[in-house]
Amino acid sequence: MFDLKIAHQFFSLLRANFNTNRDQLNALDSAVGDGDHGFTALRAFQAAEIAALSESSSLSKVFDLAAEAMAENAGGAIGPLLAAFFGEAAVVWTGKDQVGLSEFSDWFYGGMHAVMEVGGAAPGEKTLLDALLPAAEALKNTSGETMFSAVQAAATAAMVGAKATTSMTAVHGRAHFSGDRSRGYQDAGATSAALIVQTLADALSGKFAEPVDASHEEFSIPSGKLINTPESMVREDNEGLALAYPQLVALTPEGILIRATSKDSNKVGLAIGHGGGHTPSMGGLIGPGLLDADVYGPIFTCASGIRIAEAIRAADHGCGVVLLISNHSGDVLNARLALRRAAQEGIRVAPVYLGDDLATAPRTKLSERRGLGGLLFALKTGGAAAEAGLPLEEVVRVMQKTNERTATLSVAVSSPNHPATGQPLFSLPVGYIEVGTGVHGEIGVYRGVAMPADDLVDLLLGRLVVDIQGFKEKKLLVFINGAGGTSRMELHILFRRTYHALLAKGYQIAGSVVDSLFTTQEMGGFSLSLCVVDDELEALWNVPAVAPCFHMPMN
Repeated sequence: MFDLKIAHQFFSLLRANFNTNRDQLNALDSAVGDGDHGFTALRAFQAAEIAALSESSSLSKVFDLAAEAMAENAGGAIGPLLAAFFGEAAVVWTGKDQVGLSEFSDWFYGGMHAVMEVGGAAPGEKTLLDALLPAAEALKNTSGETMFSAVQAAATAAMVGAKATTSMTAVHGRAHFSGDRSRGYQDAGATSAALIVQTLADALSGKFAEPVDASHEEFSIPSGKLINTPESMVREDNEGLALAYPQLVALTPEGILIRATSKDSNKVGLAIGHGGGHTPSMGGLIGPGLLDADVYGPIFTCASGIRIAEAIRAADHGCGVVLLISNHSGDVLNARLALRRAAQEGIRVAPVYLGDDLATAPRTKLSERRGLGGLLFALKTGGAAAEAGLPLEEVVRVMQKTNERTATLSVAVSSPNHPATGQPLFSLPVGYIEVGTGVHGEIGVYRGVAMPADDLVDLLLGRLVVDIQGFKEKKLLVFINGAGGTSRMELHILFRRTYHALLAKGYQIAGSVVDSLFTTQEMGGFSLSLCVVDDELEALWNVPAVAPCFHMPMN
């Protein structure tokens, strides 16, 4: 039987096994993701072990605390999915001191459906479900076996399921933006699910995890990076920002970036949560006329829903809060949890999902577009509307209207390196460009030979102008965003061609920004965003605003 003692050992073994397999999981994730799944999963199980070992009276409570720790510490997409799976055990095992195969089967089937509900996925779509389903079926079909042998059979089935994802096309998460290029790679999430089941078998076999000896863990700073430790770099980034701009930004003891001077109590607040590693990002956009609160997650991993709920609380001045959500799987999943928590606290909060990357979906499927630099436009117009004292519904309307009129395309000319591992996030041959790259360094949708800056701008504008031609207005906002490793000289060269080409096509430039606001470490490249404005949006764009990395008017 599975009891409290084995449960404690299970969570210790999870930490140990995911530490052993961290680099392998990172490598699997780097094929079509951002290469940090191993780090994220390990962080989840390190926190889960601490939480689980703190409870010694209830088996259900052990899993409940562990699930909460995973949600809060992992972030990204995997955090809420793991929390959903492990949290189901807490539900179905309520009031039980020990459980057997029948209860395991209930957990696996219930947990699988919880993951489907939270993530919106189904088996066969290259996710952790493709390992969980075979494991659940193996447990259900056991007959006369010992608990260990039954779970070991489930672990074997789970690994077979994980390996089968190699031939699948991703439908969810960052990998799905790669389309058919996601084939040929085993899914990191499914591999983690198989490892969880194998660890459960290990615990039942009597294996023990060695305690963590931090004295033997050495970190070598990757070449070219100026950091201290992987664990501290996001926090120290936030601290440095607040220290550099104390008139505009403050960092709360809970790690939430807020306006140094609070907005009036009769105005709507704006909040957001996202991943670290994209500095200046949203932290650089806190101030009058812009954001009220922002919370960073770990590198390239969205802040947890629990943390985002804290940012919502910090942005609330009594008239409601707009939660900005960049349309990425992890951001969306954690936002759902944050919205639920905020509502439970009585905070009036409205979500605005922002997606502008036309490489990921046509205009007919606008809600499926990935969030890129074009969200600057919606933030600025929505921030102006909130600063003017407009009610929550009007601020939401303005931001949604702005997003609908926005389109973005990105280009990478060189890969960034992960700041913790030093490994490139994707491979790009010398002399080639990648069109359609994501802000997390995801591979794009087209790869070709490098070309002169003017030709590259013409290539992007050819797609962008077609996308926005349905709007009658001919006034545009233009944002050229450097990816982090592209010089301002190059950005100005790109804008020069953009400006003249748009004028030649009959457009008027109503406003422009050329800067590196949303970066991916030292990635070479840029994104080009256009927003069609009418008189209302143009007026809101020109309302004064000030933040550490953005000023309106620009002088």
